[in-house]
Amino acid sequence: MAKLPQGIMGPFIGRLGTAVGYVWNGKCVARSYNPHVRNPRTPEQVAHREMFKQEVQLAARMRWAVTRSMTDAARAEGITSYNLFVRENQHAFAWSTTAGSEPAQRATEGSLVVDYASLRLSIGDVAPVLAEEATVSEDNVLDVRFSRGTGRGFDEVYLYVYVPELKKGFLSSSVYRRDKRITLALPDDFAGHELHAWLMVKSDDGRWSESTYVDTNDLQSVENTDPADDADEASLLCSRLASSSSAAIAHTTPDARDGCG
Repeated sequence: MAKLPQGIMGPFIGRLGTAVGYVWNGKCVARSYNPHVRNPRTPEQVAHREMFKQEVQLAARMRWAVTRSMTDAARAEGITSYNLFVRENQHAFAWSTTAGSEPAQRATEGSLVVDYASLRLSIGDVAPVLAEEATVSEDNVLDVRFSRGTGRGFDEVYLYVYVPELKKGFLSSSVYRRDKRITLALPDDFAGHELHAWLMVKSDDGRWSESTYVDTNDLQSVENTDPADDADEASLLCSRLASSSSAAIAHTTPDARDGCG
């Protein structure tokens, strides 16, 4: 039975005679009704459906990045950002060779392998940046230094981090390309888990670069600064404040001034 949410002159949802009305991508559309859908559910078909399901679910988990960086490219093709993500990343999904020999077994056992390094989280012609070094400090801050590349210095660079075990991702605030460094305070529950990261660039006119993968296989915790070094730095700051004009001292943070006694 069809429903008419906007009255008799509006669109309908559901079956109405030989047509079926529904909403797709915010638009009301209709298709012909087919009472005889062929669905043999072969092992290959089941495996393909399971892989597609996993691709869609990953797109949803990465929505912070996907809906930001792929929307314009998807809109130009008349599809959603999730559709674009799934289409462009089919190559990154494969069944594990250690699974059962039959496709149905592979789907049931859930042995899908994702090549995160080859995933595309953004698409565009803006010059990308490449990660040169990545570290995680003891207070769980990811620090990535990157090459500036050939783009404009005021292009915005974003860092996206995803943890497969938690099925959660996090998108950083932006820095400028010319900064050549971006940091992200990771959520507490990310600590100790395998993580994957990507860099993406957005130009001032809204265009995006291709995303680039950050090698996180050999991340090393950064040692905390020696307390003695902190004391020396504080002493140097106080000396500078003492020799500065009152106007300069007024622009110093209250915490810094109070620490000098």
